[in-house]
Amino acid sequence: MIVSWVITKKFIYIVTIAILFCSVVIYLWSGRPVEIVDVHYYSGKDINILARHFPITDRGKLNWWRENERKILEKYNLPE
Repeated sequence: MIVSWVITKKFIYIVTIAILFCSVVIYLWSGRPVEIVDVHYYSGKDINILARHFPITDRGKLNWWRENERKILEKYNLPE
């Protein structure tokens, strides 16, 4: 028996719906605001910031930190 690899309309619909679903999930996931849960400052230069809903990529994390560093340091009275 020869298997036919013809793309059917049903297959195209399923793939399209899957792509749309994944796009919506990624969009909603990336749009959530970052929430600071807790901040720990140890003597010296050690600062630990616990956050929820951080961006997925390293680039996104760095961009978020660059945009919010001053606000966080001022809000939690942390040294620079």
